[in-house]
Amino acid sequence: MKNILIGALAFLSFQGMANTGLIQEEVFVNGLQDLKIIKQHPALTIDHMTNSGFELYGPKGMKQWLQESGISFSENTHSHSHSTKSNKFEVSYPTYEQIEANLLKLVALRPDIAKLFSIGKSTEGRELYVVKISDNVEIDELEPEFKYISSMHGNEITGRELTQFLIKDIIEGYGSNQQITELVNNTELYIMPSMNPDGSKRKQRANAKGYDLNRNFPDWTIGEINSEATRQAETKAVMKFQASRNFSLSANFHGGAVVANYPWDSTYERHPFDKLLQDISLKYANENPEMRTSTEFAGGITNGADWYVLKGGMQDWSYFWYNDLQITVELSNKKWPRYSKIPGFYQDNKASMLAYAEAIHQGAGFVTSSKIATGSVEVMLKLNDGSYRTLGSFGFSRGEFYKVLTNGEYKFRVNIKGENTVREFTTTVDPSVQANGNYTALN
Repeated sequence: MKNILIGALAFLSFQGMANTGLIQEEVFVNGLQDLKIIKQHPALTIDHMTNSGFELYGPKGMKQWLQESGISFSENTHSHSHSTKSNKFEVSYPTYEQIEANLLKLVALRPDIAKLFSIGKSTEGRELYVVKISDNVEIDELEPEFKYISSMHGNEITGRELTQFLIKDIIEGYGSNQQITELVNNTELYIMPSMNPDGSKRKQRANAKGYDLNRNFPDWTIGEINSEATRQAETKAVMKFQASRNFSLSANFHGGAVVANYPWDSTYERHPFDKLLQDISLKYANENPEMRTSTEFAGGITNGADWYVLKGGMQDWSYFWYNDLQITVELSNKKWPRYSKIPGFYQDNKASMLAYAEAIHQGAGFVTSSKIATGSVEVMLKLNDGSYRTLGSFGFSRGEFYKVLTNGEYKFRVNIKGENTVREFTTTVDPSVQANGNYTALN
């Protein structure tokens, strides 16, 4: 008890802070026996929990509080697959400038299907690049919209490299590989290799200002609204990008484990589409040998909160405010493995990355005659007895709506703002890639 009281005094400098994601100190907490105490302090960020302990991040004073509270911790060495004596391997990773040049070179191979653009700048002014791939890349077509985002934690580097390999294979495989060609012809794909280039430059988790970007998004479970105010530059850029599009399926790539993590992260309450999320997570895990044979996570997947609760994450934010189902894919146990391991990781994940992107076609939607129409749609699933069960009511804007769903027959009841007529139509959802997506035109 004496240690706890002494530790509480050391903690006064930040004990009243909310979890803004500020990282000034990091450790690995040994064991799980002190988890309950640590959870009481929202300024601390728990990450990658295992039976042996967990990573812990927080503001200055955290280490002193842990020490004086009698909580056992050690240096957080879980980021790298080698000691500091082996740093010669780390420099093999391409620089930001080399990645920029590589992306420009790749889109130049097929400018008819690929283009590079920036959604904003990082804290230090680096462009936040996205590659769009689609058969009519300069046209905003009516097609299901899918995205991959990687390395919002700058030191979780594997996904930054794998997404570049994927971009290359899609561009070079278009026209000769049937799976890739069908996907590109009928989907708008957006791939962002690095959300946190400043962090990767420093080989650190946080952005240049020291903030964890995956604790920096609005979180409805703590009463926040969907506002860019007080957010970091990288977070704001992604928020604006999301609001400008109609994404309905996404994934973000991390490192430190090998697992597909599905919502919710921020609450133990089950997601209204929990079974669907498990199914699409398995689409990813089943194609990855290490993931599907995991001895830590059954089937290679886990509910986020069941693993550990986090607030302010991008995954939950994307669905709660934008109806965009998103999972978090942990690609490698080491966050910054030797670069020589990257091709092997890509071979383990290529089929998964393509299969998961194809899953966006397991859905249905509609388009109105007006591109500025807004309103709501009630989605109902047909049951075996012929009746319908309402799955929820969802908003739509810009005259279109699309939602990934389980296989089955559905009824959509559409209310367009400013109209008195309710429009209904029925549709069938299956996993096949539909020509330009499974949309119904509403006159």
